[in-house]
Amino acid sequence: MQIEYKRVTKLFSGCGVASLLGVLSYEAYRTYAALTSLVDTRVLDIDRKRPDYIYIKHHIYRQSLREQAASEENRHRLMTAIVQPFEKWWKALKHSVAWRLLRIAQQGDQAERLKAVQQLAQIDHLKDWDFQHLAQLCDYQTAISLARCHSDTRWFLPPRQYGVLLSMREVLGEMKSLLELLAPHKCAVYALEQTFGSSGHIREPDGDEVTYQMSPSRFEYDQLKQSLSALVHLTGLMGEEGQENCRRIIESGGLLQLIEVEKLFQNDIDMKLLVSRVVANLSAFEGRGYEFFASGWLHILARWKRDVDMRIQVTADLTLENLDQDDPNGFRYAPKVYPLHPRGRQQAKPAVDVVFIHGLLGGVFVTWRQKDLKPQAASLLEGIASYEDELLTFQESTTPKRRDPSISDTETKELIEALQQEEPLGSDWSVVYPDVPLAGDEAPAGKSSSSGDAFSVSGEQWLQEPLDAGQRSFCWPMEWLPKDFPNIRVIGLNYDSSLSQWSATGCPCEKYDGKLEKRASEFLEKLATSNVGQDRPIIWVGHSMGGLLVKSIMVQALESSDPRVRRIAENSKVVMFLGTPHRGSSVAKLKQHTSALVWPSTEVRELEENSTQLLHLNKTFLRAVDHLGPRKPEIISLCEGRPTVLTSFKVPIHVVPESSARIDAGDFYLTSEDHLNLSKPICRQSFLYQRLVGAIQAAIREQQGPEMKEDIKSHVTPQAHVFTRRNTSGASSALSGLYTQLKQFEQLMNVFI
Repeated sequence: MQIEYKRVTKLFSGCGVASLLGVLSYEAYRTYAALTSLVDTRVLDIDRKRPDYIYIKHHIYRQSLREQAASEENRHRLMTAIVQPFEKWWKALKHSVAWRLLRIAQQGDQAERLKAVQQLAQIDHLKDWDFQHLAQLCDYQTAISLARCHSDTRWFLPPRQYGVLLSMREVLGEMKSLLELLAPHKCAVYALEQTFGSSGHIREPDGDEVTYQMSPSRFEYDQLKQSLSALVHLTGLMGEEGQENCRRIIESGGLLQLIEVEKLFQNDIDMKLLVSRVVANLSAFEGRGYEFFASGWLHILARWKRDVDMRIQVTADLTLENLDQDDPNGFRYAPKVYPLHPRGRQQAKPAVDVVFIHGLLGGVFVTWRQKDLKPQAASLLEGIASYEDELLTFQESTTPKRRDPSISDTETKELIEALQQEEPLGSDWSVVYPDVPLAGDEAPAGKSSSSGDAFSVSGEQWLQEPLDAGQRSFCWPMEWLPKDFPNIRVIGLNYDSSLSQWSATGCPCEKYDGKLEKRASEFLEKLATSNVGQDRPIIWVGHSMGGLLVKSIMVQALESSDPRVRRIAENSKVVMFLGTPHRGSSVAKLKQHTSALVWPSTEVRELEENSTQLLHLNKTFLRAVDHLGPRKPEIISLCEGRPTVLTSFKVPIHVVPESSARIDAGDFYLTSEDHLNLSKPICRQSFLYQRLVGAIQAAIREQQGPEMKEDIKSHVTPQAHVFTRRNTSGASSALSGLYTQLKQFEQLMNVFI
């Protein structure tokens, strides 16, 4: 009890102290408030400066503003009197020059038109509305010329309603109507039955596949792809059949219908390739430039010239060159003939034609690739499986980057650095090519001596090799040869082939009729149409079955009564065979039960070992070449020295053995590569590429005479051109904007001089 009493006492004592403190605080606050109300504290601020306000009338304020503006105007009147008229005159001059150049491009003679188009292509400083106005005044021929000169895309009007997309079924209906126009042809009838069914209507997908209105189903996608593939074949036929098919498609508005497909699949590389091939085939039909211009295809082609995929770029260049009727140095290319270089207007005709023909299951952008620095097991199906849906980039060397001087590996570079540390190397050291042949038989009295040292390169040239170790070429003839020989023409021939009838194309006229002679005859007509070898030498490069096509082309050309066709064989200066089965291949010979299961294609059966047809072709070719006498072409043969490892069976096999690759004429080299990598050099200093460079040099020397030797040598050193461009770009970056305008003014004034 005593303890509880003490606790209560302490509690009451604490509450009393707290109450007393609260009363004292309250009384202190009341006292302070009373004193504050009695004393005026503002008297302490009597010395502080306060703002003074002067009230003026509104009209006086406005008058002062006018006087201030007038003084500012008088201050800058002298500068305005000088700059403003110059600015107005400069803008008027730019506009008047563009209009005057356009008038010259439309009404002048050929020389004036070419010069005016060249000047117009350099104009990129006008406003959008200026380009729109100029594009509306532009005629179709001038627009085609501007598109070929890589000019600003604002020069070209887009197709009508380009932003409006049709549904997938509407586009399928338009493709079906195009095939029905060509229905008398058996391939068109076959395509209609296979794609749309015997009922003639667009088929519905089988099963429970769900479709959406905005995105096409896989079934509709495959239907459209089959339709476009059929159009590629039907428009690419030679003779009157192909011309009649192109005429029907163009006159029925097929170009506008193809634009609808392009709008739906702008980011689909497979669909873009099919559409571009159809358009390229239609461009081979002469005199249809206005239809391409009116439909808006020039806007799309000008954009395709800047596409990241080189196949789209090449196809767009081919189409525009076929449409261009104002180029004195231009050509007309038949279907499946791809101009890899040059890809624009040139000042003169090419000095040499270099023609590349791939082998079985190959392609222009498959066979002629740079060798992968990380090799994997090869596949005979490389043209179908390995490169499907792959983006093939192509970068021109306009802005050279810092590159690794190493060519094939780092071991050689490390070895050279170690040798230089011990003792500096002299000026006569050399590096052996990375793909040096294992053995070589050169003709004692042939033309092989023109290639110089066939197995090595000087050390200084090796160190200057501008090959980027991280960049791989998807078509080395297109990227490397123009650097060494800017004045030549590089052509790639393309054709479809298959290993089995099961995987062959569905067209009845091609599925069972892949005869070597027929295909060579078609290519011979296309080459004559493209003006190949008419007034310049030809260099042939054929890989595998492509070499057999070269032989058949030359034999048929020499047997022709047409002088234009005969000149193709008579002007052939070099024939390079890369793994060509002159006597067939053992791979093509299958057992009876395996043959029944695989059902080999016609191309495979034609390559059987010791085939009567191949032996007869070889004898006929050698006999025909001997009849040319002094104009006999130089023959170079490269054979695989390593078996090809097939990914399907993991079995190393020699596709074309040495006994079949020997043609018993010219130079023969046994390389260290397998069959598929035989056409893929590892770098520009490889033996294959340098041997071809030597052959081209010899052909140009023979064509142009000894006085051109120094000029030819200058073409083989592209590093000097790269160095010049680098210095020029560095200097131009330091110039001011005023200097740039003065340079533009100088270019514009050149038109009046």
